[in-house]
Amino acid sequence: MTNESETRMNWDLSSYFPQFDGPEMRQFRDALRRDLAAIQEEAAPLAPLNAGNAAEWEKVFLRSEHLAARLSHLESYIGCLCAADSRNEAYQKAEAEMARMGAEFEKLEVDLFRALKGVEDEIFSAFVSREAFEGIRYYVERLRQRAAWTMSREQERLAAELGVDGLNAWGRLYDTLSGKLEFDMEYPDGRRARVPMSQRRSLLENVERPVRRAAFEGGNAAWATVEDVAAAALNGIAGTRLTLNRHRGVNHFLEVALFQSAITQKCLAAMFEAIGANLALPRRMLRLKAEALGLDRMAWYDLAAPLPLPQQEKIPWERGKTLVKASFARAYPALADYVQRMFDRRWIEWEPRAGKRPGGFCTGSLLTKESRIFMT
Repeated sequence: MTNESETRMNWDLSSYFPQFDGPEMRQFRDALRRDLAAIQEEAAPLAPLNAGNAAEWEKVFLRSEHLAARLSHLESYIGCLCAADSRNEAYQKAEAEMARMGAEFEKLEVDLFRALKGVEDEIFSAFVSREAFEGIRYYVERLRQRAAWTMSREQERLAAELGVDGLNAWGRLYDTLSGKLEFDMEYPDGRRARVPMSQRRSLLENVERPVRRAAFEGGNAAWATVEDVAAAALNGIAGTRLTLNRHRGVNHFLEVALFQSAITQKCLAAMFEAIGANLALPRRMLRLKAEALGLDRMAWYDLAAPLPLPQQEKIPWERGKTLVKASFARAYPALADYVQRMFDRRWIEWEPRAGKRPGGFCTGSLLTKESRIFMT
Protein backbone atom coordinates (compact mmCIF):
# COMPACT_ATOMS: atom_id res chain seq x y z
CA MET A 1 0.00 0.00 0.00
CA THR A 2 1.25 3.49 -0.83
CA ASN A 3 2.11 5.71 2.13
CA GLU A 4 -0.75 8.18 2.76
CA SER A 5 1.53 11.22 2.65
CA GLU A 6 2.90 10.08 -0.72
CA THR A 7 -0.61 10.16 -2.19
CA ARG A 8 -0.86 13.87 -1.30
CA MET A 9 2.22 14.67 -3.36
CA ASN A 10 1.99 15.85 -6.95
CA TRP A 11 5.01 14.04 -8.28
CA ASP A 12 5.26 10.32 -8.90
CA LEU A 13 8.21 8.70 -7.13
CA SER A 14 7.26 5.10 -7.88
CA SER A 15 10.09 4.66 -10.40
CA TYR A 16 12.46 4.98 -7.44
CA PHE A 17 10.59 2.46 -5.29
CA PRO A 18 6.95 1.27 -5.33
CA GLN A 19 6.49 2.48 -1.75
CA PHE A 20 8.43 4.03 1.09
CA ASP A 21 10.09 1.47 3.36
CA GLY A 22 8.62 -1.33 1.27
CA PRO A 23 10.50 -4.57 0.56
CA GLU A 24 12.12 -3.18 -2.60
CA MET A 25 13.49 -0.14 -0.80
CA ARG A 26 14.74 -2.15 2.18
CA GLN A 27 16.46 -4.72 -0.04
CA PHE A 28 18.10 -1.95 -2.08
CA ARG A 29 19.27 -0.12 1.05
CA ASP A 30 20.60 -3.24 2.77
CA ALA A 31 22.48 -4.40 -0.34
CA LEU A 32 24.03 -0.95 -0.73
CA ARG A 33 25.10 -0.95 2.91
CA ARG A 34 26.74 -4.38 2.53
CA ASP A 35 28.52 -3.40 -0.68
CA LEU A 36 29.88 -0.20 0.87
CA ALA A 37 31.34 -2.20 3.73
CA ALA A 38 32.80 -4.81 1.37
CA ILE A 39 34.58 -2.34 -0.88
CA GLN A 40 36.09 -0.56 2.13
CA GLU A 41 37.54 -3.88 3.27
CA GLU A 42 38.91 -4.43 -0.22
CA ALA A 43 40.52 -0.98 -0.47
CA ALA A 44 41.94 -0.72 3.06
CA PRO A 45 44.96 -3.05 2.64
CA LEU A 46 46.00 -1.62 -0.75
CA ALA A 47 49.13 0.52 -0.82
CA PRO A 48 48.92 3.94 -2.50
CA LEU A 49 48.73 3.73 -6.29
CA ASN A 50 51.81 2.28 -7.96
CA ALA A 51 52.63 0.37 -11.12
CA GLY A 52 52.10 -2.96 -9.36
CA ASN A 53 48.58 -2.39 -7.96
CA ALA A 54 46.95 -0.28 -10.68
CA ALA A 55 44.62 -3.13 -11.69
CA GLU A 56 43.35 -3.53 -8.12
CA TRP A 57 42.76 0.20 -7.75
CA GLU A 58 40.99 0.28 -11.12
CA LYS A 59 38.43 -2.20 -9.80
CA VAL A 60 37.90 -0.12 -6.65
CA PHE A 61 37.43 3.11 -8.60
CA LEU A 62 34.97 1.57 -11.05
CA ARG A 63 32.94 -0.09 -8.30
CA SER A 64 32.87 3.18 -6.37
CA GLU A 65 31.33 4.87 -9.41
CA HIS A 66 28.45 2.38 -9.48
CA LEU A 67 28.01 2.66 -5.71
CA ALA A 68 27.79 6.44 -6.09
CA ALA A 69 24.99 5.99 -8.62
CA ARG A 70 23.08 3.70 -6.27
CA LEU A 71 23.62 6.07 -3.37
CA SER A 72 22.31 9.00 -5.44
CA HIS A 73 19.18 6.98 -6.22
CA LEU A 74 18.35 6.44 -2.55
CA GLU A 75 19.43 9.95 -1.48
CA SER A 76 17.31 11.59 -4.18
CA TYR A 77 14.25 9.54 -3.20
CA ILE A 78 14.53 10.31 0.52
CA GLY A 79 15.30 13.96 -0.23
CA CYS A 80 12.16 14.26 -2.34
CA LEU A 81 9.98 12.77 0.39
CA CYS A 82 11.44 15.00 3.10
CA ALA A 83 11.07 18.17 1.03
CA ALA A 84 7.46 17.46 0.11
CA ASP A 85 6.42 16.41 3.63
CA SER A 86 8.87 17.88 6.14
CA ARG A 87 6.67 16.94 9.11
CA ASN A 88 6.82 13.21 8.48
CA GLU A 89 9.00 11.71 11.22
CA ALA A 90 9.53 8.45 9.32
CA TYR A 91 11.04 10.40 6.42
CA GLN A 92 13.23 12.37 8.84
CA LYS A 93 14.50 9.13 10.36
CA ALA A 94 15.29 7.78 6.89
CA GLU A 95 17.14 11.01 6.08
CA ALA A 96 19.29 10.59 9.20
CA GLU A 97 20.02 6.99 8.18
CA MET A 98 21.05 8.26 4.74
CA ALA A 99 23.57 10.55 6.42
CA ARG A 100 25.17 7.49 8.02
CA MET A 101 25.30 5.71 4.68
CA GLY A 102 26.75 8.84 3.09
CA ALA A 103 29.46 8.78 5.75
CA GLU A 104 30.34 5.23 4.73
CA PHE A 105 30.79 6.41 1.14
CA GLU A 106 32.97 9.25 2.42
CA LYS A 107 35.14 6.64 4.12
CA LEU A 108 35.51 4.92 0.76
CA GLU A 109 36.55 8.24 -0.76
CA VAL A 110 39.22 8.53 1.94
CA ASP A 111 40.90 5.46 0.43
CA LEU A 112 40.49 6.84 -3.10
CA PHE A 113 42.26 10.00 -1.95
CA ARG A 114 44.92 7.89 -0.24
CA ALA A 115 45.54 6.08 -3.52
CA LEU A 116 46.16 9.32 -5.40
CA LYS A 117 47.82 11.57 -2.83
CA GLY A 118 51.46 12.14 -3.68
CA VAL A 119 51.45 9.71 -6.61
CA GLU A 120 54.07 10.40 -9.28
CA ASP A 121 52.83 12.08 -12.45
CA GLU A 122 54.02 9.25 -14.68
CA ILE A 123 52.18 6.59 -12.67
CA PHE A 124 49.02 8.70 -12.46
CA SER A 125 49.06 9.44 -16.20
CA ALA A 126 49.33 5.73 -16.99
CA PHE A 127 46.51 4.97 -14.54
CA VAL A 128 43.98 7.46 -15.94
CA SER A 129 44.91 6.43 -19.50
CA ARG A 130 43.58 2.92 -18.92
CA GLU A 131 40.73 1.99 -21.25
CA ALA A 132 38.28 1.54 -18.36
CA PHE A 133 38.68 5.21 -17.41
CA GLU A 134 37.70 6.58 -20.80
CA GLY A 135 35.22 9.39 -20.19
CA ILE A 136 36.01 9.83 -16.48
CA ARG A 137 39.62 11.02 -16.68
CA TYR A 138 38.63 14.55 -15.61
CA TYR A 139 36.78 13.19 -12.57
CA VAL A 140 39.82 11.18 -11.42
CA GLU A 141 42.09 14.17 -11.99
CA ARG A 142 39.81 16.24 -9.76
CA LEU A 143 39.96 13.53 -7.09
CA ARG A 144 43.74 13.76 -7.20
CA GLN A 145 43.55 17.52 -6.65
CA ARG A 146 41.19 17.06 -3.71
CA ALA A 147 43.52 14.44 -2.24
CA ALA A 148 46.05 17.18 -1.55
CA TRP A 149 43.59 18.58 1.03
CA THR A 150 43.31 15.52 3.23
CA MET A 151 44.30 14.62 6.76
CA SER A 152 45.51 11.17 7.75
CA ARG A 153 43.27 8.22 6.88
CA GLU A 154 42.23 7.79 10.52
CA GLN A 155 41.39 11.49 10.91
CA GLU A 156 39.37 11.61 7.70
CA ARG A 157 37.37 8.53 8.64
CA LEU A 158 36.66 10.04 12.07
CA ALA A 159 35.56 13.31 10.43
CA ALA A 160 33.15 11.36 8.21
CA GLU A 161 31.57 9.65 11.22
CA LEU A 162 31.36 12.83 13.29
CA GLY A 163 29.68 14.61 10.38
CA VAL A 164 26.56 12.44 10.75
CA ASP A 165 25.65 13.93 14.13
CA GLY A 166 27.58 17.17 13.63
CA LEU A 167 27.80 19.02 10.33
CA ASN A 168 24.98 17.11 8.62
CA ALA A 169 22.78 17.15 11.72
CA TRP A 170 22.87 20.95 11.79
CA GLY A 171 21.70 20.96 8.18
CA ARG A 172 18.87 18.54 8.92
CA LEU A 173 17.81 20.67 11.90
CA TYR A 174 17.61 23.75 9.69
CA ASP A 175 15.60 21.87 7.04
CA THR A 176 13.14 20.55 9.63
CA LEU A 177 12.80 23.95 11.27
CA SER A 178 12.17 25.82 8.01
CA GLY A 179 9.74 23.15 6.82
CA LYS A 180 7.59 23.47 9.96
CA LEU A 181 7.81 27.27 10.28
CA GLU A 182 4.63 29.30 9.70
CA PHE A 183 3.85 33.02 9.90
CA ASP A 184 0.83 35.23 10.53
CA MET A 185 -0.44 36.80 7.31
CA GLU A 186 -2.68 39.85 7.48
CA TYR A 187 -4.39 40.51 4.14
CA PRO A 188 -5.50 44.02 3.08
CA ASP A 189 -9.18 43.01 3.37
CA GLY A 190 -8.73 42.15 7.06
CA ARG A 191 -8.38 38.39 6.67
CA ARG A 192 -5.79 36.68 8.85
CA ALA A 193 -4.21 33.35 8.07
CA ARG A 194 -1.44 31.10 9.31
CA VAL A 195 0.76 30.53 6.26
CA PRO A 196 3.64 28.03 5.79
CA MET A 197 7.02 29.64 5.16
CA SER A 198 7.27 27.74 1.87
CA GLN A 199 4.52 29.98 0.43
CA ARG A 200 6.17 33.26 1.42
CA ARG A 201 8.12 33.66 -1.82
CA SER A 202 4.97 33.33 -3.91
CA LEU A 203 3.27 35.99 -1.79
CA LEU A 204 6.26 38.29 -2.35
CA GLU A 205 5.41 38.11 -6.05
CA ASN A 206 1.79 39.21 -5.52
CA VAL A 207 0.52 42.09 -7.64
CA GLU A 208 -0.76 43.92 -4.52
CA ARG A 209 1.92 45.74 -2.56
CA PRO A 210 0.14 45.43 0.84
CA VAL A 211 0.11 41.64 0.37
CA ARG A 212 3.82 41.61 -0.41
CA ARG A 213 4.60 43.80 2.58
CA ALA A 214 2.50 41.67 4.93
CA ALA A 215 4.28 38.50 3.75
CA PHE A 216 7.66 40.18 4.19
CA GLU A 217 6.94 41.46 7.70
CA GLY A 218 5.10 38.34 8.84
CA GLY A 219 7.87 36.09 7.57
CA ASN A 220 10.55 38.17 9.25
CA ALA A 221 8.65 38.05 12.53
CA ALA A 222 8.40 34.26 12.32
CA TRP A 223 12.10 33.85 11.59
CA ALA A 224 12.88 36.11 14.54
CA THR A 225 11.27 33.54 16.86
CA VAL A 226 13.82 30.90 15.81
CA GLU A 227 16.77 33.16 15.03
CA ASP A 228 18.95 31.70 17.79
CA VAL A 229 18.43 28.14 16.57
CA ALA A 230 18.98 29.11 12.93
CA ALA A 231 22.12 31.06 13.83
CA ALA A 232 23.46 28.12 15.84
CA ALA A 233 22.86 25.80 12.88
CA LEU A 234 24.59 28.10 10.41
CA ASN A 235 27.49 28.75 12.80
CA GLY A 236 27.84 25.02 13.45
CA ILE A 237 28.01 24.30 9.72
CA ALA A 238 30.48 27.12 8.97
CA GLY A 239 32.59 26.49 12.07
CA THR A 240 33.00 22.79 11.31
CA ARG A 241 34.09 23.51 7.75
CA LEU A 242 36.61 26.13 8.84
CA THR A 243 38.09 23.77 11.43
CA LEU A 244 38.39 20.91 8.93
CA ASN A 245 39.90 23.25 6.35
CA ARG A 246 42.57 24.30 8.82
CA HIS A 247 43.54 20.71 9.58
CA ARG A 248 43.46 19.80 5.88
CA GLY A 249 45.89 22.55 4.97
CA VAL A 250 43.40 24.77 3.16
CA ASN A 251 44.97 28.22 3.37
CA HIS A 252 41.96 30.38 2.45
CA PHE A 253 38.28 29.86 3.21
CA LEU A 254 37.44 30.38 -0.48
CA GLU A 255 39.86 27.75 -1.81
CA VAL A 256 37.45 24.83 -1.57
CA ALA A 257 34.55 26.82 -3.04
CA LEU A 258 36.76 28.01 -5.91
CA PHE A 259 37.83 24.43 -6.60
CA GLN A 260 34.24 23.20 -6.54
CA SER A 261 33.31 25.91 -9.07
CA ALA A 262 36.42 25.18 -11.18
CA ILE A 263 37.51 28.82 -11.16
CA THR A 264 40.50 30.74 -9.78
CA GLN A 265 40.67 33.60 -7.29
CA LYS A 266 41.65 35.83 -10.22
CA CYS A 267 38.52 34.77 -12.12
CA LEU A 268 36.30 35.48 -9.10
CA ALA A 269 37.90 38.90 -8.61
CA ALA A 270 37.37 39.70 -12.30
CA MET A 271 33.68 38.82 -12.04
CA PHE A 272 33.18 41.05 -9.01
CA GLU A 273 35.11 43.81 -10.73
CA ALA A 274 32.81 43.52 -13.75
CA ILE A 275 29.75 43.66 -11.49
CA GLY A 276 31.06 46.73 -9.69
CA ALA A 277 31.84 48.49 -12.96
CA ASN A 278 28.32 47.92 -14.26
CA LEU A 279 26.12 48.60 -11.22
CA ALA A 280 24.58 51.60 -12.95
CA LEU A 281 22.50 49.35 -15.22
CA PRO A 282 20.65 47.28 -12.56
CA ARG A 283 20.18 50.43 -10.47
CA ARG A 284 18.59 52.14 -13.47
CA MET A 285 16.37 49.09 -13.99
CA LEU A 286 15.19 49.28 -10.38
CA ARG A 287 14.47 53.00 -10.68
CA LEU A 288 12.43 52.36 -13.84
CA LYS A 289 10.55 49.52 -12.15
CA ALA A 290 9.80 51.74 -9.14
CA GLU A 291 8.45 54.37 -11.52
CA ALA A 292 6.30 51.79 -13.31
CA LEU A 293 4.91 50.63 -9.95
CA GLY A 294 4.23 54.21 -8.89
CA LEU A 295 6.83 54.13 -6.10
CA ASP A 296 9.52 56.57 -5.04
CA ARG A 297 11.94 53.69 -4.47
CA MET A 298 11.95 49.91 -4.32
CA ALA A 299 11.61 48.03 -1.04
CA TRP A 300 12.93 44.50 -0.65
CA TYR A 301 9.40 43.12 -1.00
CA ASP A 302 9.01 44.94 -4.34
CA LEU A 303 11.94 43.24 -6.08
CA ALA A 304 9.90 40.28 -7.36
CA ALA A 305 6.69 42.25 -7.92
CA PRO A 306 5.11 41.82 -11.36
CA LEU A 307 4.96 44.86 -13.61
CA PRO A 308 1.52 46.53 -13.81
CA LEU A 309 0.58 45.11 -17.18
CA PRO A 310 -3.01 45.09 -18.47
CA GLN A 311 -5.15 42.08 -17.55
CA GLN A 312 -2.74 41.03 -14.80
CA GLU A 313 -3.72 37.62 -13.45
CA LYS A 314 -2.38 34.66 -11.55
CA ILE A 315 -1.71 31.91 -14.07
CA PRO A 316 -3.20 28.50 -13.17
CA TRP A 317 -0.88 25.50 -13.21
CA GLU A 318 -2.38 23.87 -16.31
CA ARG A 319 -2.14 27.06 -18.33
CA GLY A 320 1.40 27.63 -17.07
CA LYS A 321 2.38 24.20 -18.36
CA THR A 322 1.05 25.10 -21.80
CA LEU A 323 2.90 28.44 -21.86
CA VAL A 324 6.21 26.88 -20.81
CA LYS A 325 5.99 24.09 -23.37
CA ALA A 326 5.03 26.50 -26.18
CA SER A 327 7.95 28.79 -25.33
CA PHE A 328 10.41 25.90 -25.36
CA ALA A 329 8.96 24.58 -28.62
CA ARG A 330 9.73 27.84 -30.41
CA ALA A 331 13.37 27.94 -29.28
CA TYR A 332 14.33 24.32 -28.60
CA PRO A 333 11.78 21.67 -29.70
CA ALA A 334 13.70 18.80 -28.07
CA LEU A 335 13.40 20.55 -24.70
CA ALA A 336 9.65 20.96 -25.24
CA ASP A 337 9.38 17.20 -25.79
CA TYR A 338 11.35 16.56 -22.61
CA VAL A 339 9.13 18.93 -20.61
CA GLN A 340 6.04 17.14 -21.90
CA ARG A 341 7.54 13.86 -20.74
CA MET A 342 8.05 15.42 -17.30
CA PHE A 343 4.41 16.51 -17.22
CA ASP A 344 3.16 13.11 -18.43
CA ARG A 345 5.26 11.18 -15.93
CA ARG A 346 4.57 13.61 -13.08
CA TRP A 347 8.15 14.51 -12.27
CA ILE A 348 7.25 17.92 -10.79
CA GLU A 349 6.08 18.66 -7.23
CA TRP A 350 4.42 22.03 -7.77
CA GLU A 351 1.50 22.56 -5.38
CA PRO A 352 1.76 25.22 -2.62
CA ARG A 353 0.72 23.54 0.64
CA ALA A 354 1.64 23.29 4.29
CA GLY A 355 4.47 21.03 5.37
CA LYS A 356 6.72 21.57 2.35
CA ARG A 357 10.23 22.87 2.79
CA PRO A 358 10.85 26.38 1.44
CA GLY A 359 12.63 26.91 -1.86
CA GLY A 360 13.03 24.77 -4.93
CA PHE A 361 15.49 22.34 -6.49
CA CYS A 362 16.13 19.80 -9.20
CA THR A 363 17.31 16.34 -8.22
CA GLY A 364 17.72 13.04 -9.94
CA SER A 365 18.96 9.48 -9.89
CA LEU A 366 22.22 8.55 -11.60
CA LEU A 367 20.85 5.02 -11.69
CA THR A 368 17.62 5.61 -13.62
CA LYS A 369 18.75 8.87 -15.32
CA GLU A 370 15.45 10.48 -14.24
CA SER A 371 14.96 13.97 -12.80
CA ARG A 372 12.52 15.49 -10.33
CA ILE A 373 11.71 19.18 -9.79
CA PHE A 374 10.53 20.60 -6.46
CA MET A 375 8.63 23.90 -6.34
CA THR A 376 6.79 25.82 -3.65
